[in-house]
Amino acid sequence: MAIHTSIGRVSALAIGAVLALALHSGTVHARAEALVDAPQVVFSSAYMPTQAQVRERIILAGQSLGWVVTREAPGSLELEYDKQNGKHKAAIVVRYDHTGYKIDYLSSHNLNYADAGEGRRIHPNYNRWIRNLMQRISTGA
Repeated sequence: MAIHTSIGRVSALAIGAVLALALHSGTVHARAEALVDAPQVVFSSAYMPTQAQVRERIILAGQSLGWVVTREAPGSLELEYDKQNGKHKAAIVVRYDHTGYKIDYLSSHNLNYADAGEGRRIHPNYNRWIRNLMQRISTGA
């Protein structure tokens, strides 16, 4: 009987471990969605900024939301968003000219990013952060 009990405990522990792993995997998956590539934004003909004005608008909008410029080249800004002092990070590149801009994903930390057969997936907050940034750029921060 003691042998049967210890085998039963081992089986129960194994089942518990498998369930915990399955639940953990489900939680991670539930906290990830398709990474939405931001569309190219083209300014209307009524708004004709210079490239320098577009650059300034992107920087100001980003700063107002907590994005920091980490690298700059002509027509390109790399921005990083650091949520909770390094707990969650996202890095993007914004390519721009006088006609508009385009935001692309570069990297992230602790946002459940995966590039698998089902496409790129990431924590839903990333997509929300990008939507907020685009809205702020559009309204002129």
